[in-house]
Amino acid sequence: MYSMELEPGQKVGDYEILARLGVGGLGVVYEVQHGISHRREAMKILLPDQSGPEMVERFHREVQTLATLNHVNIAALHNAFYCGNQLAMVMELVKGETLRVRCQRLSMTLAEVLDVASQTLRALVYAHMLGVVHRDIKPSNIMLTPEGVIKLLDFGIARTEKSADLTNAGHLVGSLSYMSPEQIRGEKASPRSDIYALGVTLYELLSGRMPVTGSTNYEIMMGHMERVPVPLHELLPTAPLPLSNAIMRALEKDPANRFQSADEFLQAVQLLSASARLNTSPSLLTTVMNASPISTGSSASASAAKPASGSGFPSLELEQVARKLAVFIGPVAKIVVKKLAAQHTEIDVIYREAAKQISSETDRAAFLRSKLQ
Repeated sequence: MYSMELEPGQKVGDYEILARLGVGGLGVVYEVQHGISHRREAMKILLPDQSGPEMVERFHREVQTLATLNHVNIAALHNAFYCGNQLAMVMELVKGETLRVRCQRLSMTLAEVLDVASQTLRALVYAHMLGVVHRDIKPSNIMLTPEGVIKLLDFGIARTEKSADLTNAGHLVGSLSYMSPEQIRGEKASPRSDIYALGVTLYELLSGRMPVTGSTNYEIMMGHMERVPVPLHELLPTAPLPLSNAIMRALEKDPANRFQSADEFLQAVQLLSASARLNTSPSLLTTVMNASPISTGSSASASAAKPASGSGFPSLELEQVARKLAVFIGPVAKIVVKKLAAQHTEIDVIYREAAKQISSETDRAAFLRSKLQ
């Protein structure tokens, strides 16, 4: 239908083009307005010269992936349609600027970076629970609104548990400067690959430089696989040592030595944020950051924890239920779990009853699966 980029005033379906916002991995993004509701939205259009079979399939995958996601820190899908030979998706219009633009304009404080990390990790906890690995975490794919809300963008190369991999052998998909060693080796990306990419992003936001550099793609690839970055606190003496240790742990070459989940990384960031607000001693934080990766099969920490008041369960076990539930229903999860613990004597029952608080069937299933993680 269209062979060139669109101009303001042109129509695509029921939408009027208002302005060009930028170029994504799978198409051009425009600000549009619906002809009846007058709601302003973002429309990503896969233009004909980009519409080879693989690009079309990736575009379909992005639509289908976003359709399963509903989280405050992920830009929401509103609609998708064909108009002639034009394939388009309509999304939430996120006002603000990407972290890439924000850092070029003005440096970020420690508190701001910790907030960015927390919000991004909440989005990743949610996506990973649903079996979605983003695979392209970087500053230009993280939007910051004027209200300080983070929105994770561009799931164009995300991998899901149900999708076949479109990546050909020997072909890298993603942004090389943020790519995990295992992705460079051609291995399947996992949630820990997103953790590595976020570690690169946080290192860059705080220090103003990349943890791995090179004059060629080959040098960058070898750097990710072999060179240990300069510890953050050596580049930025004002950075707390526990924060430096946390980011360096996220940047471990071996996925087994990183944070084993986005939730574990989030807990560490939340401890750092609390310490920064209260100006408390970093000794506990240092212990947490230097701890060995948590084994999901170990019950030692849970058995050693004290029972929560009014229940027969270790407090740590109930806290884990509340954290996982909070991904779907927010802070009220803590109150819900406390009430359920006073009424029931089996942890499986608490999970089942807590799941009833989640409206989406897909999200309920993801929450119940998280019990096994």
